[in-house]
Parts: sequence; C-alpha cells; structure tokens
Amino acid sequence: MAVQTPTTTPCANGAPFSSLRFCAGQRVIPGIRTAVYYTAKENITAWPTLPQPSDKDVTLAKLATYDGNFTLKADKKWQRIDLVTNKGNVEWETQGERPSCTFLNKLTASHPGTAEEAAGFCSVAQNADLVFLVQQRDGKFRVLGNEMFETVVKPKGSLGEGTSTNASTDIEIEATDVVPAPFYPGEIDTADDGKISGATGKPVVA
Repeated sequence: MAVQTPTTTPCANGAPFSSLRFCAGQRVIPGIRTAVYYTAKENITAWPTLPQPSDKDVTLAKLATYDGNFTLKADKKWQRIDLVTNKGNVEWETQGERPSCTFLNKLTASHPGTAEEAAGFCSVAQNADLVFLVQQRDGKFRVLGNEMFETVVKPKGSLGEGTSTNASTDIEIEATDVVPAPFYPGEIDTADDGKISGATGKPVVA
C-alpha cells in the first residue's frame, strides 16, 4: 500500500529568511536618547503583539516589531526617567538551548542625582515587575519587558567623591524575551510629554 504524502503542514510558510544588506555610506548612530519611559506591568490592560515566524506575509522586520498599542488603565500613563547624556546602552544575548532559546535584553542607564525621588524609585523598582520603553538615537523605541517573563531591576548609585566624580542613580534592567528588545512604533501616552509616537518620538497629532 502506497504511503500518501501530506499536502499541507502546520509550518508551510517556514521562517522568513531574507538578505541582510547594508548600503555603503549609510550612517549608524549608536546610543540611546536622554530619557526612558516606564510603567508597572499591572497598569497594562492590553498589549501589542508580535507575529510568528510561520505567519503569512511576515518579514524579518515584522518579526521584531510590535503590532498595535499598549493600553493602560484609565488613570495611568507612562512615567519618564531623565538620563545622563551619552551614558546608557541596550544589549542582548542568547540564552537557553534549542528549541527554547530566548534573548536576555539588558538596559544600563544613569539618572543624574540621588534625590529623594530617585531613592524612592530604587526602593520599589527592585521588587516590581516593570516595562521600559527606550528610545534610540533615530527616534525609534525599543521595549524591555513582556507578558511572559518578569523584568528584573537592579538599581545602584553613588553620592560621588571629591569635586569631579558624578553623583548618580544607576539602573540595570534585565528582561527575557523572544526578540532582541522589540521595536514599538505605537502610541505612548506619557505623563510628562503627552502622546508621542514610538516610531519617531514626536507628538502624536490628533
């Protein structure tokens, strides 16, 4: 009896591998801008979504980009943390074993000063599950934190020494995710800057 070959599979589309090109003369500006936004995960009532590699018409760029908007509770907004200029970075590394590999996304940032508010943030953030939005130099926002895994916040600081060292509150963040710090082009409803675009950082025009 002949064995019939299945005509369809659950992974018919496969992974959307394509070329990674770079144009000569193209500029890549490193670093992050001078503020990040954050909120407690419990404030988020609806999350944007990431596509699956086997989804129809998915691309490499779409795999790393959230679709939709974060929705917060009616009385909540994204809070701002000002950062020291040219002192901050987002990194990621692979962790785990196939087929369960994930990424460990990391943010290191420095807030100028050690005022009461900064100390208070440190005291609650180290035991809270938070989500952070970090802006690249080109205006695009990246996300650290997601529904599946807890975000780890490790604050530390220094009052400085002598007359030349900085007094600062440093924030180290670790968040496991399936994408290296996913892009978020949706709206960000902030407490300090109104509604801004996650694609550009500019105000959203009603």
